[in-house]
Amino acid sequence: MAYLDEAYSFLLGLPGGQITLALAVFVVSAFVLYYAVMVLIALFKKLSSKTKTTLDDILADKVRRPMKIISIVVAAFLAAGAAYPDAVVWGHSTFEIFKVLLMFCAVILIDAIVDGLMMWYGKEIAPKTSSKFDDEIFPLFRKIARVLIYVLGLLIILSELGVEIAPLIAGLGIAGLAVALALQDTLGNFFAGVYMTADKPIRPNDYIKLDGTEVEGTVVEVGWRSTKILTLANNYVFVPNSKMAQTIITNFYSPETRMGYVMDFTASYDDEPEKVVEALLEAAKEVEKKTGKIRAEVGPNWARADSFGDSAVNYKVGVQVATYVDRYAVKGEMVREVYHQFKKRGISIPYPIRTVYLKGNEGEKKEIRIKKGRGA
Repeated sequence: MAYLDEAYSFLLGLPGGQITLALAVFVVSAFVLYYAVMVLIALFKKLSSKTKTTLDDILADKVRRPMKIISIVVAAFLAAGAAYPDAVVWGHSTFEIFKVLLMFCAVILIDAIVDGLMMWYGKEIAPKTSSKFDDEIFPLFRKIARVLIYVLGLLIILSELGVEIAPLIAGLGIAGLAVALALQDTLGNFFAGVYMTADKPIRPNDYIKLDGTEVEGTVVEVGWRSTKILTLANNYVFVPNSKMAQTIITNFYSPETRMGYVMDFTASYDDEPEKVVEALLEAAKEVEKKTGKIRAEVGPNWARADSFGDSAVNYKVGVQVATYVDRYAVKGEMVREVYHQFKKRGISIPYPIRTVYLKGNEGEKKEIRIKKGRGA
C-alpha cells in the first residue's frame, strides 16, 4: 500500500495534477482490462473450436466489441474515482454516472448475445427447414428484437435516473396501437403467414387449388406478406396470406403426390358392356406403357358401366397417376387409345340423338331424329 501511496503522491505532483493522475490510471487500467478481455475471448474461441455447433463461435465474435466498451468504461470509472472521488456532475456522483454507463453497456451486451443467437438460427437451423418463410422473416425479427432491447434498456436507465416512465410507457402503447391500426392488413398477412408456416397446410412445391377461385398451381414460397403460386400457364399469382388462411385449400400433394383419376367415356347401346370394359382396360394398359404416368403397381386399373345416357351407355375408367398434373397427359392419351381400341373391336361411339314427334292436322305423327355432333 505504501508504494501505491507514493505513486499516487508522485502523480499528483506532476504538471496537471489530478488530470495527469486520471490519465495515468485510465491508460494502465484500460490496457490491463482490454488484454484480459482479449485473452478470455481467445481462450473461449479455442474451446469453442472443438465443438460441432457454430453458436459459441458466433457469440465469441459478437461479445468482443461490447466487452471492449465495458473495459474502457470500467477504466474510466477507476480513473475518475482515483482522481476525483468526491466529484458531482449535475447532482449525480461519479458512481451513479458510471452505474448508468455500465447499464447501457449491459444493454449492448444483451443485444449482441440475442443477435448472435438469431444469426446462428438463420445459418444453421433455417436452411434445414422446408419453408423459406423463416429465411425471409428472420432479418425482420432480428431488427424488431434489437429495437425492443434498446427501448426496454432505455426505460430502465431513465427509471434509474429518477425519470417517471409511466407516461412514456402509456405514450408508447398509444403509438403502438396507432401503428397497429394503420398496418392492420399488413399485420394480418404477417400473422397468417406465421400460422401457415407453423400449421403447414401447404409447402413449397405442393400443387394446390383455392376453392371458389381459378387459382391453381405449384406453391413457390410462403412469404411474410403473400404466397407465390406458379400456374400451369407459367405465370406467378401472389395471394395475400390472410386470404390463404381463410380459403379452403385442396392440396393435391398431401398426404402424397399419387392420386386416383377417373375418366368418363361412352359407347353405343348395341355394344356388349363386357366388350367395352375390356377395350377400356386394354386402352389404360397401353397408355401405362407409353407414358409411364399410370401407377398400376400401386392400384389396379378398373373400368365399369356407370349409367344409361340419353343416347349411349356411360362408362368410367379409374387409374392411379403419379401427380395431379399427369392427369392431362393421361387423359389425352386415353382418348386416342380408346378411339383405336373401339375402332379395332367395332365398338361405336354414337352421336347424341333427340327424337321429336310432330303431330299433323289429321292426327298423323311424323318422326324427326336430330343428331348433335361434330359440325351440328
